[in-house]
Amino acid sequence: MNQLKKLLPIMLISVMFLTGTVVAGTKTTLAAAPKAGQQTDYQNHQYKDVIQYAIQNKLMWLFPDGNFRPEQPITQADLVSGLVNAKGLTQGKELSEFPANHWAMVYYERALKDGVLDGVPVNPNKVINREEASLLMYNAWKSTSIGYLKTRQVYSDAAVDSGWLPKKEGKFVNGVSTTAYDGFGTVSRGEEAYALFLLHQYMNDIKVGENIALQFHNSLKVSGGVLKGRIPVVSGKNIRLLIRFNNDTVTSYYSGDFTVNTSAVKYMSFTVKNSGQSKAIAAYNYDELPHLVRKNTR
Repeated sequence: MNQLKKLLPIMLISVMFLTGTVVAGTKTTLAAAPKAGQQTDYQNHQYKDVIQYAIQNKLMWLFPDGNFRPEQPITQADLVSGLVNAKGLTQGKELSEFPANHWAMVYYERALKDGVLDGVPVNPNKVINREEASLLMYNAWKSTSIGYLKTRQVYSDAAVDSGWLPKKEGKFVNGVSTTAYDGFGTVSRGEEAYALFLLHQYMNDIKVGENIALQFHNSLKVSGGVLKGRIPVVSGKNIRLLIRFNNDTVTSYYSGDFTVNTSAVKYMSFTVKNSGQSKAIAAYNYDELPHLVRKNTR
């Protein structure tokens, strides 16, 4: 919830969105975003700020009556389309056996290519439970970190522990009672908005982090067995170059130029994080010096 408190007030713009939602298996007519000061059905909701964020960034939409319906349970198509929008996916892969003329077809094709649908039975009009939503969220995050690449028996615990879904008392999908990781309850549109906000923010952070990492990589030069480079300084970012030498001593550099003999280096690790956060938005190892080959370890 700290991210909610830090989120600056967002002025909404009047714009017609290009996405849709499912009501009784059909696509709705879309409503324009509310004007500043206009009352909404989420103005006192705990997720008000992220709902506004989701609308402004075209991750979700309003219904024709101008309401968001923050407590309405989501369908599979609602979440798939939201995850595709949050990741900014534009490339798709043909999907067989999909309902004809369904509004979410293009989103499912993009989700399929990205891996969001891995292990997911396609049923766009189904109101999904928390375990089903958690698997889709987990799949969407897989490409952002090697920590999400393993298969799990339960995904609702990962969603809660990662902050994508709030804790909820209930039962795991195997029937075992739980005080936090319920897999059978539904996910509301307000909860979806929060999950999409986190994913969209992190995807934007990754773009910044990768640009910084590329700037560092392009600064590296090897000549006569000597490696030179420069660590960028960027406001709001914790940037670190760690060098482990053959004698197992470690030196860290945080800014400016550095010079090192490649024959003395076991490996280098370059990371970029948002200040005050532990999750890397870019991370690379260099362990083939003097060759400037980097391995993504984010």
